[in-house]
Amino acid sequence: MIRPTSKRMALLFTLLLCSVSMYVYWSHLRRNWGGSPEPQARALRTDLFAQWYGARELLLHHRDPYSDDVTREVQIGYYGQQLDPSKAGDISHQQRFAYPLYVVFFLAPTVNLQYRTVEIIFLVLLAIVSALSIPLWGRSIELSLSASPWLLLMVICSTSIPYLQAFDLLQLALLVAAFLAAAAASAASGHLFLAGAFLALSTIKPQLSFLPIAWFLLWVVSGWRERRTLLGGFVVMMGALILSSEWLMPSWLLRFPAVLMAYEKHTKAPSLLGALLPGPLRWLAAIIVIVAAAPLCRRALSRPAGSFSFALALASSLTLSTLLVPAVFQPFNYVVLMPVLLLVIRYWSDLFLGSRLARFGAYSCCALALLPWPLAVAVALGQLLPSLAWLQKAWFAPLNASLGLPFAAFGFVMLLSMTENRRSL
Repeated sequence: MIRPTSKRMALLFTLLLCSVSMYVYWSHLRRNWGGSPEPQARALRTDLFAQWYGARELLLHHRDPYSDDVTREVQIGYYGQQLDPSKAGDISHQQRFAYPLYVVFFLAPTVNLQYRTVEIIFLVLLAIVSALSIPLWGRSIELSLSASPWLLLMVICSTSIPYLQAFDLLQLALLVAAFLAAAAASAASGHLFLAGAFLALSTIKPQLSFLPIAWFLLWVVSGWRERRTLLGGFVVMMGALILSSEWLMPSWLLRFPAVLMAYEKHTKAPSLLGALLPGPLRWLAAIIVIVAAAPLCRRALSRPAGSFSFALALASSLTLSTLLVPAVFQPFNYVVLMPVLLLVIRYWSDLFLGSRLARFGAYSCCALALLPWPLAVAVALGQLLPSLAWLQKAWFAPLNASLGLPFAAFGFVMLLSMTENRRSL
């Protein structure tokens, strides 16, 4: 008979093996076998560079960060040369300052530094806020774990493809996820004004935060007398961000939609469903997932912020963001799916109390969510063992498999909603 201690050690070894393999895959194997879109040295190639350069030009030289001149300089700094407007491939990879202007306030302390130093500072900062966001999400669903499981969870998550890619690119999606986690934890603790303020801060990446903010505001309207403080916090913080950035550069807000549309036109960034399905099917799939998620939100409107129903509705809005919203196609945006993982951990036993079909669905979602890790182990073995060198040809498999995470998250949300229905019977 296998002792429980032996089982825990085997599980710990397996998790650490997967984490190390994923880290090796991302940091070494992916680049060696063509995973990087350009073979030459990356130089300044992080998503933070365009935003930092635009902030520096605005704050130090009073230049419009959205202007064509600044965009051209960003491209030269990012690619080492100006892109050719006559080449569709060049335009599709255009880099530019495309965030709301008030993102410069987050970058202001670094504009006098060399960008290499800024990279180090933001890597440390994003690592810290990412680690803190996990227990914040846990607080929002009242998940209680000891220090060791929290630490293990942080290690596993930080070596997943969404987090590795976000760290690699210095993506502000990590900061947005932390603000949303802080908003959810504040609301669950009864600090609604603070929750609204954090939601306003999350709009530095509006395409990622739009649907969860819409859910919060719908929840506020459904219980206006008790919850209106949240809207107050949101309005006050948004007002401060917009007015202060208008003082820096008047009328930027009127121009920003056109800048965002131009950026999306150049990058041609679809939604995940739009990238995987042809036109008619993508709209049908979008309608199906919206209709499936609608009852979750309806049931949660009358529930408090710390309830299971509220957490499930919020997780649903985050999952729909990764499936439906254009320009949220890249895996680094999937860091907002953390509350789904924590809900699965908390209600793990409930997922397997239903019918055989429900249990099959739970196992299928687990397999889809975990698939990138064994694939990364296989690719790593191909690097270490000459007899398995043929596995190196599958360098793309873990990255492509990570696109299944939003679908697994949506499946878990639906299965968890079934457990909620069983409780109410």
